Amino acid sequence: MSQSRDNIFDDPKKLKTWAIKLANACGGQKVEKSFMLTKNNPQRIIELMEQFVNDHNENTIRIAKQLEEE
Repeated sequence: MSQSRDNIFDDPKKLKTWAIKLANACGGQKVEKSFMLTKNNPQRIIELMEQFVNDHNENTIRIAKQLEEE
């Protein structure tokens, strides 16, 4: 029986934690949680997620083409 894992999109806090881990894995300046609260911006979230999806798709296609050429 396989265990289900939490999806980062189940809760905004999970997505934030994932994003911080990703940012820190990229190196450079360390990103940390702070207690400074900001207002959520759903439109900006949509824009950033669209950029992520589009860039991911473009990168996947580029890799697939490279593999075909080899």
